[in-house]
Amino acid sequence: MMESHKRAGADKPVYSGKQATGRIKELVRSQASGTISSSNGSVFFHKSDVDGEYWNLAVGDHVLFELLDDTISGPRAQHVRLKKSTGKK
Repeated sequence: MMESHKRAGADKPVYSGKQATGRIKELVRSQASGTISSSNGSVFFHKSDVDGEYWNLAVGDHVLFELLDDTISGPRAQHVRLKKSTGKK
């Protein structure tokens, strides 16, 4: 009988579609990734998750993103984009 190689609890990530905002907390240019500080805690993202140019992002930038709940690696940001300034102070 052949054994299944599927690990128990290794569910696929669940796309919640939840819109969230935060600030770029850290950028790791050598790995083309970073973290966002938000009300959801620290959220990881990769340059492939950025709508626009990853290299234009800077620590402290306000961003919008959609949350992906990954049961294996934790929350991940998708469709990361700069939050447009309203011009109000």
